Amino acid sequence: MIVHMDNNILGLVISFVFLGLVIGIAVLLRRFTGFSSEFIRKFIHIGVSNWWFILMAWMDNLWYALAGPVVFIILNSVMTFGGYGGFLGMNDKKRNYGLIYFPISLLILVLLVYNGKLAAAAATIGVLSMGYGDGLAAIVGHARGKRKLPFLTGGKTWLGTVVMFFVVVVVAYVFAPISEVPYRLVVAVTTGLVGAFLEAATPLGLDNVTVPLGTALWVAVLC
Repeated sequence: MIVHMDNNILGLVISFVFLGLVIGIAVLLRRFTGFSSEFIRKFIHIGVSNWWFILMAWMDNLWYALAGPVVFIILNSVMTFGGYGGFLGMNDKKRNYGLIYFPISLLILVLLVYNGKLAAAAATIGVLSMGYGDGLAAIVGHARGKRKLPFLTGGKTWLGTVVMFFVVVVVAYVFAPISEVPYRLVVAVTTGLVGAFLEAATPLGLDNVTVPLGTALWVAVLC
């Protein structure tokens, strides 16, 4: 007899396997390479953002969909407040708070999407703007950025902000639910500006909340 597993359960299993894979690779990178703690932190950050594709592909039940962000929040909280971040070289608790804030944003976006308050495309742009945009901006800015922004409150570099802008533009252009190319470009460029501003201006790791929610709501307004 062939037993067919419910897609939501399968999606949940894939989510946990995926999370374990991301953490496992991060551990190996930390142990066997010279990558900095900032790189490891943002590797996890970028990796976790791809969970959104698993969500969209496999889960249509809100309670199953919430399981991923809740587990992320719990595990990241244990790692941060329990001091286990040191295992990955991440000893700065204030910097590690972002690993908690991001899944909180995922949880909020899941609730909005599954309750029909926000289009999935807008939420996808929000998640990837934070995951890819902020992740790559931090990696490049930390490694190559020399000049700090002389204004705002985030202490970010010019290079990181430029990277953030271009990554968000690409993400928004690819996933915007618009067929007309000129307006699609308008949405992409303005979303890039919003994302870059929020990432640069928001202190204390709270850009993990302002960027995904802010870019998602901006796209929702325009589309």
